[in-house]
Amino acid sequence: MIMNEIFIDSNIILYLMDSDSRKRSIAQNILLLKPSINAQVLTEVANVCKRRFKYDKEQLLRLWTDLLGDCNFIQTSKTTFHASIALVKKYDFQLFDALIVGSALEANCAILYSEDMQHKMIIENRLTVINPFI
Repeated sequence: MIMNEIFIDSNIILYLMDSDSRKRSIAQNILLLKPSINAQVLTEVANVCKRRFKYDKEQLLRLWTDLLGDCNFIQTSKTTFHASIALVKKYDFQLFDALIVGSALEANCAILYSEDMQHKMIIENRLTVINPFI
């Protein structure tokens, strides 16, 4: 099993729109690596962009189209949900974070870039959470 893939949480994408140029640059460099994302990430990004940045429907559709072109898309299945339930019970993750972690594990990712979880946490002895802004 090759484990060189990376997965990104929605907050990494949202930093592409941040006024902090250092964080924006870090997010841009991570996106160049063609990371993996899932529907949960796309939904969270759209929700924040609609509420905080007042994106209209066309802007959201363009953003989703761009992200689907720039990232690997990992489908969320019944298996993902069952794995996520187990992750919540084992690690006490928030429900939506567990879906992201579950998808990252299914995609055999070695790194999950996120600002929302414990930096350097190792999940299931094969996925490391990295906060790239530290």
